[in-house]
Amino acid sequence: MNDNQRRRFERGSRVDAFMTANAVDFPAGSKGAEAAARLSEELAGLAALDVAKAASAGTRRQSSEGRRDLRESLRARVAAVRETAEAIGAEHPEVRGLFPRTRADNSDQTLVAVARSYAEAATPHKARFVEYEMPADFVERLKTDADGLEAQMSRQTEGKGTSVSTNASIEAALGRADELAGRLEVVVRNKYRQDPARLAAWESARRLERTARAKRNVATPPAPEKQQ
Repeated sequence: MNDNQRRRFERGSRVDAFMTANAVDFPAGSKGAEAAARLSEELAGLAALDVAKAASAGTRRQSSEGRRDLRESLRARVAAVRETAEAIGAEHPEVRGLFPRTRADNSDQTLVAVARSYAEAATPHKARFVEYEMPADFVERLKTDADGLEAQMSRQTEGKGTSVSTNASIEAALGRADELAGRLEVVVRNKYRQDPARLAAWESARRLERTARAKRNVATPPAPEKQQ
């Protein structure tokens, strides 16, 4: 949850704790007990959604790191094939022009497409590349890295979609929890109108905490110079 969502969730949790502590005053079947029970259910659902959102964020971070590593590996493999092809082309004209430089956009999708086109173009001339000390499985490595990068791209996109969906569910559940807390506001105030201590405890539970602001760094003015 973000900061605002966390504060709303914590307020709901305090309201839930208050109602639990004073459950004897709100018997089963009463409006207070009904709203309190529904609030507890919403809070349990929110806790599960928060776990799901955190897991999604972890997946996205993992995918981002894996994507970065595969991108660098694939770029190096593509560059090695291109440079080797230029050397081979000096002796074998049929290789010239088969391995053009990457297009200007430098996107991962373009990199994947170029790597696959290089793998396809290199296959009939594989022996020539091996003569120039390229690994015997360089074509397979190109394909593997291209497939891996594409998979990480898809995983990252899916993780982002899951995060957006989960966040929307959290907002909806918090809206319901806020509405239930508002309903309990009426019930509790009517119940404890003559009980200032309970009302004070309710006010504390019901209050939405403010975001703590970082203190500004105020520079200490320099000490005045002593008169000679």
